[in-house]
Amino acid sequence: MIHAERKKRFAALLILAALPACAALLAHERKRGSIGYIDKTGQVLITSRVLHEAGSFSGGFARVRLHENKVYKYGYLDRKGKMAIPARFDWARHFSEGKAWVESAEGRGFIDNRGRLVIKGEYRAGGDFSSGLAAVGTERGFGYIDGGGEMVISAQYSSAGRFSEGLAAVGLGGKLGYVDRAGKLAIPPRFEKAYDFHQGRARVLLDGRIAYIDNTGKVVIGPLEGVSRAFDFRHGLARIRVKTRWGFIDRSGKQLVPPSYFAAYDFSEGMASVQDEKGWSCIGSDGKVLLRMGQDWLMTYSGGLAPMIRDRKVGYVNREGKVVIQPQFLRAFEFSEGFASVELE
Repeated sequence: MIHAERKKRFAALLILAALPACAALLAHERKRGSIGYIDKTGQVLITSRVLHEAGSFSGGFARVRLHENKVYKYGYLDRKGKMAIPARFDWARHFSEGKAWVESAEGRGFIDNRGRLVIKGEYRAGGDFSSGLAAVGTERGFGYIDGGGEMVISAQYSSAGRFSEGLAAVGLGGKLGYVDRAGKLAIPPRFEKAYDFHQGRARVLLDGRIAYIDNTGKVVIGPLEGVSRAFDFRHGLARIRVKTRWGFIDRSGKQLVPPSYFAAYDFSEGMASVQDEKGWSCIGSDGKVLLRMGQDWLMTYSGGLAPMIRDRKVGYVNREGKVVIQPQFLRAFEFSEGFASVELE
C-alpha cells in the first residue's frame, strides 16, 4: 500500500522464520560479499560487487540497484543476465503486468519492458499494476489509473493498495476499507489496518485486534484473542503466533495446526517449514510431518527447491530433503521465474 504521508523506499529481507513470507517480491541487498543470480542447477547467471541490490524476477526482469562511483541507480536485468534497461533510475519498482513505476530526472511514471516512459503525469507515487489498475498519488490524494494512464478511480484516498480478488484497500477518514474495480466503496472504512485478499479472506485490524473478513466485509474469523501476529492464507491455512509459538488456522478460524512451533514459514507448494525442539521439518496442510531436516535451517519452497542453512552457509534441497545445490552462499533466497538471488564470498 502507498500512503500520502510517506513512501517506504526499502524492501525488507525476510530472513527469520518468524517474519512474514513475502508476498510480495523480495529485494536482496548486499552485505559483505558479491551478489548475483543462480539457476536451479546452481549455475551462476551473473555476479558482481557493483550489484548492491538484487530483486526477484518478475515479468522476465529483475530490478537491481547498482553502486558505481558512489552513486546508486536502479535498472533491470533480463533472464540472460544482461542489463536490458540501464540503471538510470533513482527509484524503481518491480515489473507487474508489463509495466514498472520509476522515478528519475526524466520524471515519474511507468516504463514498459523497453525502458520507455509510457505513462507520465503529475504523480507523487505509484504502485504495481494488478487486475489492470495501479494506484497513483497526486496532490489531491490517491486514486487508480488503467494501463493507458487514464484515471479511472478518482484521487480521493489517503492511501491505496493493490487489487486482489477484485478489491483494494483504501484509506478514508482515518480508517481503511475496500474499493472495487468500478470505484465503488464495497466495504466501508472501519479498520485500523487492512491487507490484500487471499483465498476469500483479508486480514484486518479492528479495535486493536486481528481479524479476517470476507469480500462483503463481514468478520468471519475473530477478532482473535491472544494472537499477536497473523498472516495471509496460503493453501487454505494462515500462520498465527500465540505468545511465542506459531501455528496455523484454517479458513473457518479453527486451529488446524496448534501453536507449538518456535518458528514457522507460510505454506508454499503444499508444505510449510517449521521448527520445534527436534529441529526443522516440513509439514503438510494436515499438520503431519513430511520431511525432517534436524538442525539444518529450512526455509520456503519455490520451484521445488528450498534454501537450507548448514554450518552458516546456504544451499538448496529438493522436496525429499536431498541437497541439490551445495551450501556455499553467504545468503540465498527463493526462486522466481527460474532464478534465485545469492550472495557469495
